[in-house]
Amino acid sequence: MKGILGALWQLEETQMLLDGALAHRRPRLTGVSSVHRAMLCAAIRANKGQKLLVLCSDEKEVQRCASDLRALTGEEVTVLQGRAWQFRPAAAMSRQWEHRRLRALYEMAAGSADIVVATVEAAVQRCIPPTVLRKAAFTLKQGERYDITALTEQLVRSGYVRCQQVEGAGQFALRGGILDVFSPAMEQPVRCEFWDDELDAMGVFDVSTQRRTHNVKETLLLPAGEVLPLWDAAVKERTAKTLESVAEKLKKKENTAALRQLLEGDAALLRSDALPQGCERYMAAVYEEKTTALDYLGGDTLVCLWESGRLSESLRASLWQLKEDLTAASERG
Repeated sequence: MKGILGALWQLEETQMLLDGALAHRRPRLTGVSSVHRAMLCAAIRANKGQKLLVLCSDEKEVQRCASDLRALTGEEVTVLQGRAWQFRPAAAMSRQWEHRRLRALYEMAAGSADIVVATVEAAVQRCIPPTVLRKAAFTLKQGERYDITALTEQLVRSGYVRCQQVEGAGQFALRGGILDVFSPAMEQPVRCEFWDDELDAMGVFDVSTQRRTHNVKETLLLPAGEVLPLWDAAVKERTAKTLESVAEKLKKKENTAALRQLLEGDAALLRSDALPQGCERYMAAVYEEKTTALDYLGGDTLVCLWESGRLSESLRASLWQLKEDLTAASERG
């Protein structure tokens, strides 16, 4: 494979593409298949060592591109997926894609994602700021000392839900000196056994059998959601005030009683350190800065648009759908 990539690097056209990109001339390449585009990206990555972001039009294209780049470079490829927005407070939905997205964003924030492949929708969706993600994520280490009460409070502020028995990511359970927690960073939950305030032992366990499969020395706990109104006391209070301010303004409009009640109720929940259901709709109130995955990129990242025409169509369609969803949500209160 190195021989093929080396030969590609010697082509004059490859040099022209890279030179044009570095000079911000937005070079275009046409008439080649998907695998050949992947080969050119891999050749540039192999010879220049630059970080890559490849934007695709849909998930199927993302998976194919990521597989090709993984085989060609021999490196791990980070796949950044989009997410569905939940505006209805009582509706239950899977958060699996959001958790995968958090893993990818954390790798990008930590600088360990050298090759990222994403849909254009996933790249431009508003997301958790990198500063918040870094602060909300923390590592538990065997032998260290922790205040269990403070630790569980930190988990709640990071979006985790306390339950009797851990069954899915974003949950934790506390029984005496045993803390079970399922981080979005892991495929299985980890059981933490404390002796007084010392983390004496940790082990990954199977959800179905509740039996430990292997021991670990440390584990990374990512936040359980992108929207974290409780992660900081000042943010919590500012968000609550924003909801109350919007509710006050709505008094001048007809047929807004239910919406005002919802906003005031959610503000009260926040002040009692409870997380409102469907709080994704309050992202703009929680985070004053507008952040997308593109803000996670380093300055030397080379961005490749897989098929610019299809990307434009995909982006227009996703923005139209978001506008329709917001309009329908507003009409339903």
